[in-house]
Amino acid sequence: MSVSISIKGSNFPLLVVHVYSTCLEDIRRSLLEKIEKSPVFLLKNTPVVINVGNLNYCDNWDALRQTISDSGLFIVGACCCHDNKLKEIIIRSGLPVLSQHITILHKDFSEHFQKNTLTTSKTKLIKTPIRSGQKIYARNRDLIIIANVSAGAEIIADGNIHIYGTMRGRILAGASGNKESQIFCTNLSSELVSIGGRYWLSDQIPKEFSGKAVRLSLKNDALIIQDL
Repeated sequence: MSVSISIKGSNFPLLVVHVYSTCLEDIRRSLLEKIEKSPVFLLKNTPVVINVGNLNYCDNWDALRQTISDSGLFIVGACCCHDNKLKEIIIRSGLPVLSQHITILHKDFSEHFQKNTLTTSKTKLIKTPIRSGQKIYARNRDLIIIANVSAGAEIIADGNIHIYGTMRGRILAGASGNKESQIFCTNLSSELVSIGGRYWLSDQIPKEFSGKAVRLSLKNDALIIQDL
């Protein structure tokens, strides 16, 4: 069967659903398969943008949109629309059409976030600054960074994350679903923080902790934050 969709990351804190087909059943089946195979921390009830760059005029846009919404994703807009008629239909449906260029940071989402049992081995240690656009993944282990993390970087670990410097960018601990993981940092300034599937965007992080040394963890399946 031909590929109907793929889900990829972008340089803003949203997932992008790339649609290659208007066959609703194929799209529904593909979405369910990807959600089942990937940890729920960035899929279930997560805001997404629909990339329609591979579609021309689509007379069943409302049904396509509903199919994606029914999978549990929250659609916040569309992007890369090259067809004027389709653009008008999308706007009339109440969604914005994003015009900014989207730079893909990594390949198919499921390649990077496979379900697995966390068995922490050695700790991954990084002593150099992490630049914007860089992605660091500590598979099946903790991650320690003794340097600053720039905005636009992505830091992922299946275990705990320690950042002894300014922590900007997207920080995801417990990436394989380990809800016992924690995040420690000496200066909190992140675009997104996530542990075991629960996440806050920057505007959800309590402002009184901005720029401070903190510890993030999960309690009763919800993110909590404490002074370090």
